[in-house]
Amino acid sequence: KLTASHSGANVVIKLTDDGAGLNPERIRQKAIEKGLISPETQLSHSQILNLVLMPGFSTAAQVSNLSGRGVGMDVVKRSIESLRGSVDLNSKHNEGTTIVIKLPLTLAIIEGLLVEVGPAKYVIPLSMVEECVEQTEDAVKKQNGKHLINIRGQLVPFVNMREWFSIDGDRPEIEQIVVANIEGDRFGLAVDDVLGHHQTVIKNLGKLYSNVQGISGATILGDGAVALIMDIPKIFKIATDEEAINLECA
Repeated sequence: KLTASHSGANVVIKLTDDGAGLNPERIRQKAIEKGLISPETQLSHSQILNLVLMPGFSTAAQVSNLSGRGVGMDVVKRSIESLRGSVDLNSKHNEGTTIVIKLPLTLAIIEGLLVEVGPAKYVIPLSMVEECVEQTEDAVKKQNGKHLINIRGQLVPFVNMREWFSIDGDRPEIEQIVVANIEGDRFGLAVDDVLGHHQTVIKNLGKLYSNVQGISGATILGDGAVALIMDIPKIFKIATDEEAINLECA
């Protein structure tokens, strides 16, 4: 299975198979035989798996014209790192292997949904959006402060983006809930208005704003205004972590 997604300031490429997986004990023994590590070296499971990315490493018993020389994965790693990216391995013996490649966004173009919250405009990656639903003031009052909306019999948690970004002003009479899907979990974002589809050229925020939570980049709109690009997985993680802490305290 091959998937590609946008997360934070990166493009994440994930390759998953259901094959034999990697044998960590065999990898460790081969690394010792080749002198890449000493027998006394203590490594975590992840560090052992990532030994296959080292120059000259191979578990092949015989060398052929195509394999066994231990240069393929090494070349892949160096090529990715030259693009300021990273590669990570995760595997379970006899279950399969997952390889995650992260590459930075540099003038990448994504399809986005342009939304409005107060005077500001934001872009939500369209690949994560499932649907948009309306929420009235009466519906908000019935929620008793809980950020849950009933969509066709299913309760979907949501975050109010006015509160998230501390934007002053009154909420509109009818809000829009943009429902996103994050690895199977449905999650909503309450915004003032949905303006429509927007093809977005992503620009990095720079070091000064690199640690801003919930924002992965910015883009310049046709009128010259700047719209920030929401980091939906990050917002979802922070919101669910905070909810779990609140439940524990209660």
